[in-house]
This record gives sequence, structure tokens and C-alpha cells, in this order.
Amino acid sequence: MQAPALSGVKRRHVILAGGVLAVFIVAGGALAWLLAPEAASASSFGRAIDAHLAADEAARDKLICLTNLPYQKEEIRVASYDTSTRQWLDALVRSGLYTGPVEQSSGGWIAQSQFVYALAAPGKAALRGDKLCLAKGVKVSKVSGYEQVREIGGQPVAMATATLVLTDEAAWLAKSADRAVILQRLPQSDLEVRLPLALVDKQWQVTDRAQLNQAAMAMAGAMGNASGAQGPGMLDKLKGLFSFGGHPLVGKWKSATGEVLEFTKDTMIDEHGNASQATFASEGNVVTVVSEERGGVAMQISLSNSNNTATLLLGGMPIAVLQRVRD
Repeated sequence: MQAPALSGVKRRHVILAGGVLAVFIVAGGALAWLLAPEAASASSFGRAIDAHLAADEAARDKLICLTNLPYQKEEIRVASYDTSTRQWLDALVRSGLYTGPVEQSSGGWIAQSQFVYALAAPGKAALRGDKLCLAKGVKVSKVSGYEQVREIGGQPVAMATATLVLTDEAAWLAKSADRAVILQRLPQSDLEVRLPLALVDKQWQVTDRAQLNQAAMAMAGAMGNASGAQGPGMLDKLKGLFSFGGHPLVGKWKSATGEVLEFTKDTMIDEHGNASQATFASEGNVVTVVSEERGGVAMQISLSNSNNTATLLLGGMPIAVLQRVRD
């Protein structure tokens, strides 16, 4: 008569054990999900860029504020012949930020007519220091670049292009008939930015271009050591693909972080002043550079149509924008 009771107890033990196992499986899966690196996606890149712009006031203000005039002054005086500035301030008058203009004579031997615009109360409220700001912030509405993740120095990186929209847009701008004209005056009138991202502590974050450049150079050095170990003929084989001679890079180039690169017809001089023999191959507006010091690792420099700006690429990844330096 005891057997049925025992088998019921066994069944309960089996059910309890199964439940505990299921909890461990679910908990283990959740833990694995929490510990897994964040995937490169539109949402992860958008979150990273939004967090960067929310934390970096200077970067945010460059996108949403105007500094083309001394807006902090109580009055702005404009010469009668400066029609472009007058048209701009007239738009701000219609938007309620300024009053005027009042025409005055500059006096002196040769009298000149000036137009005086006075800062109104709404204009003062729109100022952030000496900047005229159109909104409190921005957020990502569309992003790309997450499809092209590469590794530099063992770290996943990508160059993201994000289209932004204003958040908490200023009331005066929202109701201004000149809203479109005013938005065109922003430094990035299309509200589009290109930012480098890196996977740091398993999360995508906006990274500094200088840090990305350092990682790229470290990777180039490591690749150079590896290629050197493959034998002295490796670089010679690569040289066979290129030819010495004139190329459009000749001269000095400066990055946004202040580093200077210099190229002669057959030499590359880095930011530390170290010179190394190099070969150059041009195809369209792209010059491929192979430096002996880098062990035959190739980098590409894509020139603008004017040949005055260029983008430095390593492994196809843009790592720096260069500006030609005029002596």
C-alpha cells in the first residue's frame, strides 16, 4: 500500500528537479546574453551617437548653434553695402530675436550709412554664451555604417554616418516663416555627421579619431613585423605592383588632430619626422602608399576634386581627414 505514495513523491522530486534545471538553463541563457558583446546595428549605433552628443556639450553646440556673428552684443552694426548680413539679420528680426534696423551715419570725413540691429528679449533667451542656439539637442533619426565593421588592432571599429533631427526646438524657430533659411546657416545644414565608433567594454561607443588613428598605426606596425618575418622578398614583391615617380600627394598634409604627414616623390615622413622610402600608385583620385617602414602594409589616401583635402584609409576604414598645408 506504500508504493503509490513513494512513486508520487518521486514524481514530485522529478518535477522539482526539472523546474530547477529549467531555471538554471534560462538563467544561463540570460547571463550569456548579458555578457555577449553588443551587436553592430542601427539601434546600437544610434544609441551610442545619442549618448555621445548628450554628454559632449561642445560637439552638440557645433551642430545646433550659430557663431557667424557676435550675437552676445546688444547691438550689431552692419554697413549698408553688406546686403548678405543685412538679409540674415532681417530674417532674425522677423523671427522676433532683434528689433530694427535703424539707419545711422558713421560720421567722419566720408560719411557711411550703417544699419543697427538691437538684440530683443527673445534673442537674449536664445543665447548660450556667445552662440545663438536653435534647439536644446539632437537625436539620431537614421544611421548607416554598422554593416561595415572592421578590426583595427584587434578592436572592432566602424565609421558611422548619422542623420540627426533637432530635439526641443526653440519656439521662435518653430513658428518662424524663415525656418528653412535659418536652418541652412547651421554648420552642418543637412544635420548629417560622420563619427568613428569602437566596441569598448562590449558596447559600441563613439571614439576619438586620434585614438582610432593610433590603433590603426599599431595594427600597421604589427602587420609590418609579420610581413617582415615572411622573408626579405615580401616587400620587393609588393614594390613590383607600384612605380616610383610623381604623384598628387607631394607636399605636407595636416590632420584635424594636428599631426603632419609629408610626402616627396619617393618618401613618406610621419608626424614624428621619421622618413621612410615609399612607393605610390595612383588610380583615379586614390593614391595607394606602401612604406618600407610599415613592412609593406598599404594605406590609401582618397583626394578631393580640388586635391586640397583627403581621407586616409587603412584596410578600407577612414581613419583621418587631411588638409593640404600651403607653405
